[in-house]
Amino acid sequence: MDIELKTAQLLVSRICHDLAGGISALSTGVELLAEEGGMPDEEALDLIASSARQSTRRLQFLRVAFGQGGGEDDSISLANLRGLTYGHLEGGRVALDWEHDNERISIGAGKLLLNLCLIGSEALPRGGVLLVNSGHVDGRLGFAVSAQGDGARLTPEVQQALSVNVDAHDLTSRTVNAHFTAVLAQKLAAELEIQITDGAEVRLAVLFPPF
Repeated sequence: MDIELKTAQLLVSRICHDLAGGISALSTGVELLAEEGGMPDEEALDLIASSARQSTRRLQFLRVAFGQGGGEDDSISLANLRGLTYGHLEGGRVALDWEHDNERISIGAGKLLLNLCLIGSEALPRGGVLLVNSGHVDGRLGFAVSAQGDGARLTPEVQQALSVNVDAHDLTSRTVNAHFTAVLAQKLAAELEIQITDGAEVRLAVLFPPF
């Protein structure tokens, strides 16, 4: 996949931003322990444990969504993708509604689905529900990600970034994943569709070529 250096730099910035909160909380927990003379403190230990869990789960999600590999034999199960998404959203205001499914799909398709989930979750600034469905239509694999909640929307900047032709200098660390999603969809010859119901739902769908 060919992307500009600027885009790669913004993706790195995005990953650092998403991990910064959990790592900062870890540092706070360690500082609390230090203030207690290194003696175990229930509040500090709980903070360290939850922050470490959050950071680990976000890192696992981002590794598959943006990184190289992430599956076995260039494939990954929908159940695994569901677990990664659940872990990424845990503790936030967005709930996940995704039926358990053990079907294995290509790692490229899996990365695209995770990025759609990321965009969908960020379309819910006040929280809500992220519904994920998958299926086959005339031998073609398809995904639908529906972000439902009060104030659901895609910002104009994200909508602009959901294109392979956007100038990299118009992207930010908050919108670069949308551009990455568009580039990945083009690489996989997948059809990407976006439907927005103002203030209620954002629907992202993708349909892959026959296989």
